[in-house]
Amino acid sequence: MQELNFFTKEQLHGFVKARKGETKLGEKINLYEPSNVRKLEEQKKKGARFAILGIPESIGALGNFGRSGSETAFNAFLNGFLNIQSNRFLSGKEFVLFGEIKTEKLQEKASQLKDGSDFYHQKLHVLCDELDELVSPVIEQIIALGLTPIVIGGGQNNTFPILKGVSAAHKLKKGLNCINMDAQADFRSLEGRHSGNGFSYAKQHGYLNKYAVFGLHENYNPEYMLKTMGADETIHYQFLEQITYLDKRLIESIGFVYHDVIPSGVELDLKAVRMMPASITSPSGFSLEQARHYVRKCAEGLNVAYLHLSEAAPQNPFEEEVVGKALAYLVTDFVKASLEKGI
Repeated sequence: MQELNFFTKEQLHGFVKARKGETKLGEKINLYEPSNVRKLEEQKKKGARFAILGIPESIGALGNFGRSGSETAFNAFLNGFLNIQSNRFLSGKEFVLFGEIKTEKLQEKASQLKDGSDFYHQKLHVLCDELDELVSPVIEQIIALGLTPIVIGGGQNNTFPILKGVSAAHKLKKGLNCINMDAQADFRSLEGRHSGNGFSYAKQHGYLNKYAVFGLHENYNPEYMLKTMGADETIHYQFLEQITYLDKRLIESIGFVYHDVIPSGVELDLKAVRMMPASITSPSGFSLEQARHYVRKCAEGLNVAYLHLSEAAPQNPFEEEVVGKALAYLVTDFVKASLEKGI
């Protein structure tokens, strides 16, 4: 796959902080080798179920009047995730480190654009279109190989190509269902691709069937978008300000997208987590513990097609450590709950 950068054992060892008498998850994780399909089949027989895919980009966030930084989230995640202990709870063999989307050229083009120049955001929207074309075939391929995608990094613009790839892989004529923990619904106008309209574009193209968004902030969702969603019976949303009992409200949202046959995507925009370094950081939101509870409940209650953790945007070494560990917690919680359910 020309869209991907693959990892080598040498690169993997560069992340792992080895310690005598201990085994880190990064010492046990599987690497994807596109030329060796037989090896992947052997890895699956030994328990590999989940493919880790990185998208190191901030094009979508910049195109949505956000800030850069989300291009570094995947690297921060790897530093945290690969140094988790391999133990009775997770060994590392459950995962295949699939690779990362080749975003370098697109990121370089985006960095050369000057904010405030003529058609600045429109040019970013065009680059986001190009990014979509890189992501969707990789998602389709991961599912064809019998693995569940876990997508890290970049903006929530990548929801659109993920839904496109999953719909194609599962041959879903009306698309799949999706639940999203988010401060904003990302159902903005079809004004050119960016991180604020991944779901609306997916709906228009038939890749999104039912959509539940959990934890919206009353202050940051435009009225036209709320009216559009309110008029659509396939969309369900709940505001953070209305959530008194988390489980009760979350069960409602999960129940809305649940289907015996149609799979569901699980989305978590890190902007929804209070004080998380993200493309927009908020002093109000869910705690990390509540976000962890969300991914566990989704894994337990849904026929999950993928997990997507977006919008984390660390700006310095301290924030990279916070983001890396937060993303690692969310991934491991999701996988543990999935395995306990018997996926």
